[in-house]
Amino acid sequence: MVAENSKCLHFILFFLIFCFFRLDCSGFETDDNSTPNYRWVAGSRVHSGFLLNHHDHMRVLNEKTPYAYELFLTRKADGTKPWHSFYRYPTYGASYVLLDLGSPSYLGNAHCLYPFMQFYLTKEERPVNLNIRFGVGVAYVEKIFDPVHNYTNVSIGSHLNTFINLGIEGKIRVSTPLNLIGGLALMHLSNGNLKRPNTGLNYFTAYAGASYAFGRKKTDSLPKFDLDLDKRWHYTIYFSGGAKTHDNNDETLYAATGLSLEVSRRHLDFTKFAGTLDLFYNTSDYVYLSERNENVSKIQTLKTGITAGYSFLFGDFSANLQMGRYIYAKKQNAGLFYQRLALRYEITERFNVHLGLKTQWGKADYIEIAVGYRIL
Repeated sequence: MVAENSKCLHFILFFLIFCFFRLDCSGFETDDNSTPNYRWVAGSRVHSGFLLNHHDHMRVLNEKTPYAYELFLTRKADGTKPWHSFYRYPTYGASYVLLDLGSPSYLGNAHCLYPFMQFYLTKEERPVNLNIRFGVGVAYVEKIFDPVHNYTNVSIGSHLNTFINLGIEGKIRVSTPLNLIGGLALMHLSNGNLKRPNTGLNYFTAYAGASYAFGRKKTDSLPKFDLDLDKRWHYTIYFSGGAKTHDNNDETLYAATGLSLEVSRRHLDFTKFAGTLDLFYNTSDYVYLSERNENVSKIQTLKTGITAGYSFLFGDFSANLQMGRYIYAKKQNAGLFYQRLALRYEITERFNVHLGLKTQWGKADYIEIAVGYRIL
């Protein structure tokens, strides 16, 4: 069952890694020194698809075909930052999605708002091109679990949830400003275990739409950057914390803390390899083991683990993916493997803040907030 529950998030992680590696290998193929003329793009998408039933109890939620309407606005990277050309002048923007969850009796609709970045796998100047889109935002689900009135919905326990959107999109130019678009998307809704139940909702959709480019044309030549990149090994200490619930009948929020040593080094100009040695203390683990009459002390519930990861750098921001395995874990009901998907922001050369989702073999564990200090 755990393996089934992990399919969606594993797809997100591995597909995203693959696509970014594709960018790393081909990001320098173009010698263009200008971005496309139009800076802004507005458009819409219409989605239709299905709910991925990673638990048997979710089949009752398939009352009808889910669909979604999406409106978006994007802006083109203008080449004023050195990473713009490395990532083929990506676009960044925001989108609103009205998602009919396909279950009017138990789920209703979801209102989703998310910022995203869009990366081109082929040259954008071509009449037909391909890109990927990744964004993380928030979603409001209208109908949630209620032990009396909505006990059939054991997938979503809170109105407010995180929303993850991953898409691969093709674009066909009809005229200079007008494009037809179509593609595939994976949408994930979860509250990060802040409130049970939380098996999450995963929708796979196909979509079609159109976009229109507008705004002042850019004719200035782009600046040249003389990059002096630091290729040394760096060591960073992270102090992390979060909260999670224990089960459907216990709404207590239990503290989850961590201490990590990360070792990292630049790979390409705006990517880096990283590995961590982790120490976790999750107070709900002691409750879980005690309820099963296991005679353990709180210190025995400490977990240690190691990860390997990769980071994509966008100035002071970065996106980080880590795959790990516990070395020692008394509680193993969710398996020995864990992952992190996190965004970081560098406050100074040595300090950064980190917001991420820690999962255990693809199943949400908790939302992780961390502060990092680079010691070397």
